[in-house]
Amino acid sequence: MAIRVLADYPRRAHLEFYRANPSPFYAVTFELDAAKIRERARELAGSTYAALCWAFHRALLQIEAFRVRLEGEDVVLHDTLRIGMTVPGPNRTFTFATHEWHPAGEDFLKAAANEIARSSATVDLDRGGAPDFAYYTAVPGVPFLGITHVPHRDHIAGQPMTAFGKFREDAERLFVPVGLQVNHMYVDGADIGELYEAAQASFREAF
Repeated sequence: MAIRVLADYPRRAHLEFYRANPSPFYAVTFELDAAKIRERARELAGSTYAALCWAFHRALLQIEAFRVRLEGEDVVLHDTLRIGMTVPGPNRTFTFATHEWHPAGEDFLKAAANEIARSSATVDLDRGGAPDFAYYTAVPGVPFLGITHVPHRDHIAGQPMTAFGKFREDAERLFVPVGLQVNHMYVDGADIGELYEAAQASFREAF
């Protein structure tokens, strides 16, 4: 994956401020209307969970802050991010599936179906640890109002973590709770606000 060094990174002072904190992670929760995403996934006989990840990831990639990482003392920007998903594993466990980014939703759903089926056969918890990832999980039985992810072991890690909860129907709308956890070294509230607007548009557009 291509990266470039941000020599004049404007948030360097903020990065160093939160770098001194042993746990600079924080989380927010909001709802998105997922009616079109679920409808389109069903039309394609694809995974609604994978479709939610794809639509949210499309929005996330538009905001540079979510692709910023620290490598040594260099602040770098990744041109794209891969997708890491928790999926069911054997004997009521879970495992990780990793996906390359496909800008076409139909292509992603096809590739994701094969990867999820392959990954679900065994438990592999060592995949997807590279910086050029964003992580996704689902708690489909819980209409949560907030969620805290287990933070990365490395407190400078910038991989965003997103969870989807139980759908809530409201007339013709279908809301899904979204729990997002980020590292304040790289992501501020303004960035999350931009992501929220981009995610709303992505979910409305579907694919």
